[in-house]
Amino acid sequence: MNHDANRARCLLQLFALLAVCCVGRSSPAAATPSLALVADVPLPGKAVRFDYQAVDSVNKRLFIAHMNDASVVVVSTIDGSVVKVMPDIPTPRGVAVAPDARRVFVTSSPSKLVIIDSESLSELGRVATGRSPDGVAWDPSHGVVGVSDQGDGALSLLAEAGTGVRRAVALGRETGNVVFDPSRATFWITVVPATGADQVVEVDPLAATVKAKIPLPGCSGAHGLRLHPNGASAFIACEDNSKLARVELDGKHAVTLAPSGSDPDVLAVDPGLKLLYVAAESGDLRIFDLARPGLVSVGRERPGRASHSVAVDAETHHVFFPLALGPHGTPVLRIMRPTLSASAP
Repeated sequence: MNHDANRARCLLQLFALLAVCCVGRSSPAAATPSLALVADVPLPGKAVRFDYQAVDSVNKRLFIAHMNDASVVVVSTIDGSVVKVMPDIPTPRGVAVAPDARRVFVTSSPSKLVIIDSESLSELGRVATGRSPDGVAWDPSHGVVGVSDQGDGALSLLAEAGTGVRRAVALGRETGNVVFDPSRATFWITVVPATGADQVVEVDPLAATVKAKIPLPGCSGAHGLRLHPNGASAFIACEDNSKLARVELDGKHAVTLAPSGSDPDVLAVDPGLKLLYVAAESGDLRIFDLARPGLVSVGRERPGRASHSVAVDAETHHVFFPLALGPHGTPVLRIMRPTLSASAP
C-alpha cells in the first residue's frame, strides 16, 4: 500500500468535513483568508507541466490536463485517489465539464477537441478545431462547445455537444481563455488583436457573430478569464505585464487594474466565499475579495513552484494546485483550504 497516498486520502476526508462545518460559517467580507495545506496527493506520470483543471461536482471528480505528459488525470475530490489516467492525448490544455450532457471536453494540439463520457470515463471521439486550441467552455443553453483557437486568433463553435457543425469566428491575432455567460447566453473570450488594446469579446453562440468588443487599456497579453458570480464584470489575467484587470461588462466598461504574480495564468472563483484566486507562472498566488468593488487583494500565497494552475471545489472550498515537482521531486496534487481570520478594524 502507498502510505503517503493513504494518509493524504484520510486527511482530505477530514478536512472536507471541517470545511463544511467551519469555513462555511465565516464571512469573507470581514476576514482575511490564508491557505492551509490539506494534503499532497501523489500523481502518476512524468514530472512535467500541468495545465487547466475542471471540477465535476456531480461525480465528485477533478479533471487535470497533464499537458506535457499527453494525458488527463482524473482524481476523486472526496478522498484524493486517482480514478483514472487517460493517455495519448497530445498537449491537453483546456478542460470543461458539461454535467447536463454527461461530457467532459479537453482541447488537444495540434487541432482537436477530445470528448469524454463523464460517468464511464471512456473517450467518445475527437473532432477538429482550429490551430493550437487552448481554453474551452460549455454552453448548456444551446448545446454548443466554445474552443479558443489560440493559433488562429479565433473561437470555434461546435454544435450538438461538440459533434455537430463547426463554425469559426475570427477575432484577432491570438485568443486566450473562453467562458460561458449564463445571464446573457453568450461566450466571452480574451483577444490580443493585431493592433490596439487587448480585448474581451462577446460572441453569440448561435449566430456566430461578435456582439461586443470591450478594450482593456493597461492590460497586455490578455489570457486567463473568469466572470464575477453576479455576471456584471469579468476578470482577466494580463500575462505580459503581470496585472489583473476587472472590467464592467455593461455601461461604460470601466477597467480596474491591480498587480498579480509574475506572468498570471489561470483564475478560479469560489462563489460561496466570494474569493478570486489568481495563479501565476512565478508560483505567486494572489487572492481577491469579490464582495468589494474594484480589486481588493486580501491574501498572497506560494502554493508551489510554477503553480500556475488553480481550481476550486465550490462545495468544500478546497483549492487544487497540480505541481510537476512536489516535495520529493515527483508530481503531486496540492490540496489546500482557506482559513479565515478576523481583519483588523
